[in-house]
Amino acid sequence: MNLEIANRLVSLRKAHGLSQEKLAEKLGVSRQAISKWERGEASPDTDNLVALAEVYGTTLDALMGLAKEAPPQQDDTQAEMSASAEKAKTPLQMTAVKLLKFPFPLILALVYLIFGFTLHRWHPGWLIFLLIPIYYHLGAALTIRAKKARLLAMPVPEAVLLCYLPFGFLAGLWSPTWVIFLLIPLYYWIVACFVKSDKTEENRDGHTTEN
Repeated sequence: MNLEIANRLVSLRKAHGLSQEKLAEKLGVSRQAISKWERGEASPDTDNLVALAEVYGTTLDALMGLAKEAPPQQDDTQAEMSASAEKAKTPLQMTAVKLLKFPFPLILALVYLIFGFTLHRWHPGWLIFLLIPIYYHLGAALTIRAKKARLLAMPVPEAVLLCYLPFGFLAGLWSPTWVIFLLIPLYYWIVACFVKSDKTEENRDGHTTEN
């Protein structure tokens, strides 16, 4: 027996968690015979080859290396779990995925160049680039299933900044428009105090059901 087949026998035995003694018991041969097969010093007869194929759940041709093994197939359970996970996405999450794949920065850069060359509004036209972090932070927030966590991830600070800067650059109203920044802590305080987490709601519903 060549070493390739001998090595295959060793690999198959170990893959099935069998010792040489256990395999010998299954085949009704001695442990020394198994050892000689796996060292390539002797070859199992046809009956033992068939028995080995049955133990390892393979074909005789595959055991002898005469046929290529079929490529591993994805486990049906794993495929079903993947499909279920995909179906479990809410419409909001599906929309978020589409938003994140959209080439928003390229479109925004094109718009900026067009307005810059045609209207010469390079400044404060560059402010539109602040929409990029707002856009992606919004998309990322929408992928979060839990309502409270989703609201806390919203790009509120960036949105407030984008509202503030045009007043300053275009109208010179740096003050008193700075007060809009107070909306940031107010927003997070309201969400933190008055929006219940999903876990709290589940526990409340569970107690209501039990009662």
